Amino acid sequence: MFSTTTKQQSDPGLRDRFHQRSLEHQRPLSTVTMAFTVVAFLCFVGARNLVAGPAAPLAYRLACALVLALLVLAIPHAKSTWTFGAIGVAYSLVMVGGLALNIQGVEQPLLWALPAVVVVPICAAPLWLTPTHYFVGSALFYAAALGLLFGAPHPHDIDVVVWMWIAAIGMPTSAVFHFGFYGFRRNHFLLESQLAQLAATDPLTGLQNRRSFVKQAERRLETMTPDARVSAIFLDIDNFKSLNDRFGHAVGDRALYEIAQALMEEASAEDSVSRIGGEEFAVLLHDGLSGALDLAERLRGAIAAIARPDGFMTASFGVAEHRGGENIMVLLDRADEALLRAKHSGRNRVCAERALPADALRLLADGVSGEASAEGLAENATTARHRWDDYYLTSHFQPLYSLSHQKQVGFEALLRGEQDDGSLVPPMVLFAPKPSSDEGALDRVSHAVHLGNARRLLPADAWLFLNILPATFVAAGYADQLAAIVRKVGLEPERVILEILESHGGSVDDMSQAAALYREHGFLIAVDDFGAGQSNLDRLLRIRPDIVKLDGELIRATSPCSEQPILPKLVSLLHQAGMLVVVEGVETTEELILAVESNVDFAQGYLLGRPAAEIAPPESVQQRIDDAFDVIAQGRAHQHAVFESEVEPYRVGLRLAADALQRGVPPADAFASLAAFGRSISCFILDDSGRQVGPEVPGPAWTKDGASLQPVANPRDARWDHRPYFRNAVLLPGVPVTSNPYLSLASGRPCIAVTLAIQLGDGRAVVGVELDWSVAGLPWPAGD
Repeated sequence: MFSTTTKQQSDPGLRDRFHQRSLEHQRPLSTVTMAFTVVAFLCFVGARNLVAGPAAPLAYRLACALVLALLVLAIPHAKSTWTFGAIGVAYSLVMVGGLALNIQGVEQPLLWALPAVVVVPICAAPLWLTPTHYFVGSALFYAAALGLLFGAPHPHDIDVVVWMWIAAIGMPTSAVFHFGFYGFRRNHFLLESQLAQLAATDPLTGLQNRRSFVKQAERRLETMTPDARVSAIFLDIDNFKSLNDRFGHAVGDRALYEIAQALMEEASAEDSVSRIGGEEFAVLLHDGLSGALDLAERLRGAIAAIARPDGFMTASFGVAEHRGGENIMVLLDRADEALLRAKHSGRNRVCAERALPADALRLLADGVSGEASAEGLAENATTARHRWDDYYLTSHFQPLYSLSHQKQVGFEALLRGEQDDGSLVPPMVLFAPKPSSDEGALDRVSHAVHLGNARRLLPADAWLFLNILPATFVAAGYADQLAAIVRKVGLEPERVILEILESHGGSVDDMSQAAALYREHGFLIAVDDFGAGQSNLDRLLRIRPDIVKLDGELIRATSPCSEQPILPKLVSLLHQAGMLVVVEGVETTEELILAVESNVDFAQGYLLGRPAAEIAPPESVQQRIDDAFDVIAQGRAHQHAVFESEVEPYRVGLRLAADALQRGVPPADAFASLAAFGRSISCFILDDSGRQVGPEVPGPAWTKDGASLQPVANPRDARWDHRPYFRNAVLLPGVPVTSNPYLSLASGRPCIAVTLAIQLGDGRAVVGVELDWSVAGLPWPAGD
């Protein structure tokens, strides 16, 4: 405590900081107090007008009040202590001048002036920021006031009383008020500074703590100029836990203190050095990556010279340079990733951040002009490769076909790793999570690699589907960076579809906001693997992608009862939401036929083309898609004929039942023949509002097995005029209509309804029969 206070008192800038802080605190108090004095002066002017005798012109006295008010209004705009003091001095002198004008012509001027001369300095004393301001302002005030008071002769006893009030009461009281308040403010400031320093300092090493470091770094990044360069160094003491465990925490604490001193000695005064926590330290410096690497090497050497009982200390370092638009935490994360690589590659070394996508792009661009360096880029006749760890990154492209146009419309870029001999790195190795890996860096570099290869290989009118992790998608500034890379390779963002992968790393709200930024550049947005993992409709409806890629399993999914595919309904739902649909995983001709029949927009899969480094000719695939259309056209007619033949007996039976009802035959007898048909669940009559009239007549397919639907199993409790089979019958009175299959609330099974609108008694009625359509193999109508 003592050492900290002593350091504060010896700080040459402490006095100026204290006065500036006092200025911030004093502005509101001074503004209110001096504004009140203006009001008091106006009351003084009003009182003078009530006294007989020759007076100074009222305009002069009001002008003094106006000047005083303007000085009050200037207080909030005073930025320096000297400006604030000058306003105070001017205010006191104008006050004396106004006082002189007000007492002009009165019989006893001393009675008017003396109270103000005594009270004003006392009230003003706490408002002076510094002793200098106090002495200058008070001296000028008393000089002007005493000249006013003793300008006319007074009896000796009056002079004694005046001096007693001013010299014995006013001056000492104002001095006590000023210095007492000044001392209180100073002690408060010292305590506040001490607490702030304690809150911002690591008590063991004396360095900044993590919170203070991050706060100061954020201010630096916010105020840095566009051409400024800032880098971060993250370091971790090697095997520090063993030092504590074997030799005790006192030895470990001493080592941390010595390391902190070494960091302070090597770093410049402008660098921020912090103990982040435990044995981790961070340095923020105003220099690029090269300068930061040099400093990290010096720090590594300085730490290696610090002894420990069993040898010498060592540390591992990670270095990263700030990128435009990122915050301090992202910068530290990248430095931390480099630190992890340093530790996993043997400790006691310095590792830099991985290459930026822009660096990969530069290498690709150099490769086009024949200037590529062997360290960063290897190129053959058709593809570009980027060095990554002990292998190369390259691109394979898988085609997507428009089923309606029967042609290639896009290609999904897929990342591959290649060894020096051209053999592929297994995906489990390429994408295996590693403690020292940066998945985001691999994602960003892959974009540059894919874009460089797409420029060479893709047809000019084709889309490029570019996979992107959610964490990369929402990264600050990446939309601008990616757009710049796309244009630099000679493409346009409108040709690139960003395919958000099924992965952690971004909230739906963040992805929705980021999608708007990418769309401003012209990118299209796709969501991958809908129907798997975290995919859900809420995610789609909030991100609003242009294209939805359905997980391959959905093409093989069927309803549990009828074994009918659910793909057509799902595609219809997505189309109604304004999204185009891609089906992935098309591997058989039957799946291709189902995709065409389901009105899918685009298809992708091994049947249409495998991922490859070269673009395969599309002719054979186009013929395969055309054949699928022919199969569907032929099958649709056959399906329709089989369906019609299956339901026609029920239509005939329904007409006969309707005729019997119109002749007055009871429903049980009228429906007896129809209800005996094998697929009949029940026959029913609905009134004009869609409510059931009387009990239904059960058929052979009627069952009580649907116990789980018991609360809604009674059709007489509901209205059915919203159902298509009711509406369509009303639109075509006298004509039996057949519905598409639907899930019946009464039976819990897929059903078909055959209905007929007739005139029954005095009103309209809809009579119908519900058929069990849950048996596998039954024909379904060709389309909705």
